[in-house]
Amino acid sequence: MNWLLIAVALAVVAAFLAHRLRRRQEQARAYLKGVRSMISDDPDAAIEALSDAARLSSPEAVETYMALGDLFKREGDVPRAIRLHRNMLHRPGLPASRRAEVERELADDHRRAGMLEDAAVAYRKLMAAGDALAAAGLRDVLVDQKRHAEAVEVHRTRCAPDTRLLAHLLAAMGRELRDEDPPAALAAAREAVEADPGSADALLSLSEALSAAGDGAGAVAALEQALGAAPEAALLSWSALAALDPSEATRALDRAIAARPGDPRLLTLRGRLLAAAGRSAEALAPLREALAGDQDGEVTLALRELLREAAPPGPGELAGRHDLMAAALLRSAGLLRCRRCGGGAAVRSWRCPRCGTFDACG
Repeated sequence: MNWLLIAVALAVVAAFLAHRLRRRQEQARAYLKGVRSMISDDPDAAIEALSDAARLSSPEAVETYMALGDLFKREGDVPRAIRLHRNMLHRPGLPASRRAEVERELADDHRRAGMLEDAAVAYRKLMAAGDALAAAGLRDVLVDQKRHAEAVEVHRTRCAPDTRLLAHLLAAMGRELRDEDPPAALAAAREAVEADPGSADALLSLSEALSAAGDGAGAVAALEQALGAAPEAALLSWSALAALDPSEATRALDRAIAARPGDPRLLTLRGRLLAAAGRSAEALAPLREALAGDQDGEVTLALRELLREAAPPGPGELAGRHDLMAAALLRSAGLLRCRRCGGGAAVRSWRCPRCGTFDACG
C-alpha cells in the first residue's frame, strides 16, 4: 500500500512538473514569436504574441508586460500602455524591485498622453524616493510645460552632467524670456553658448536676443556661427534671420550661400527672405532651385508648409506659385524620423515632439 501511495505521489509530481514545463515552453515560444514579430516590423503580430505570453503569468511575465508596453507606445497606443502599467502596479505578484520601473513607465505614458501634471507629480514622488532616472523625466515634463527655468534647475542639481543638453535648455529659456525680460533672455543665451560653444541652437538663441537688444552686428555674427556649426539645421535659423535688419540678413545669407553654393536649405531661406520683403515673384526662382537640389526631402516638406501658409499670390505670380506647389506635392519626401523613438515629423525641430530627445530628428 505504501508503495502504491508513493507511486501515485510521484506521478502527481511528475504531471505537475510536466505541466509547468509545458507552460514555460509555451511562454518562451510566445515571447520569441513576439520578439521576431518586432524585428520583422509586424507590430500587430507582436502585440498578439506578447499578450499571449503575458497571460501565462510565468516569472518572466514582468519582462513580457514591459515589452508589450513599449510596443504600445511605439505604435502610438498610449491609452493601452497606461492601462497595462496601471494593472501591473495592482498585480499582487509584482516584485518590489520592479515597482519603481513600472511607475516610471506610467509617468512617461502620462507625459506622452499630454497629462503633464500627473506625470510631474509621479516623477517628483519617484525622485523624492531616490530614483535617479526620475529627475530626467521631470526635466522633460517641465520643458513640455515651457517651465524652462525649473527644467534648467532640475538638470543642474539632479541629473547627470550634460553640457550639450544644458545649452538646449538655456537656449529655450532665453527664447521664453525674450519678450518679458530681454536682459534675462540675453544672459540665458550667453550662458547657453558658454555651456556648448558649438551648439547652433544656443548661437541662434543668442542671435535673437542680441537683435532684440539692438546689437545687430553681434546678432549677425552669432547667426553666421550657427549656420557654420550645423548646416543641416539651417532651416531652424529663420527666426534669427527674420529678426535682423533686412539688408544685414540678405548680406549674411549671401555670405553663407557663397560658402555653400547650391545648398537647398540656404536657398529656401533666401526665398523666404524675399517673400517677407514683399518680393514674392523673385522668391520663386531660389525656391525652385532649392526644390531641385533637395536630396533628403526636408526642403520639400518645408516648402509644402511654407506655400500652404503663404498669403494668396498676386496676379503675376499665380502660375509660378501653382507650378512650384505642384512640384513640391508630386516630389517624394518621407517624414523626418527621430533616431530614438522613430516618430515622424514634417518640420525639423531641436527636440523630438514625441519622445523629447534633443538633436535626434533628421
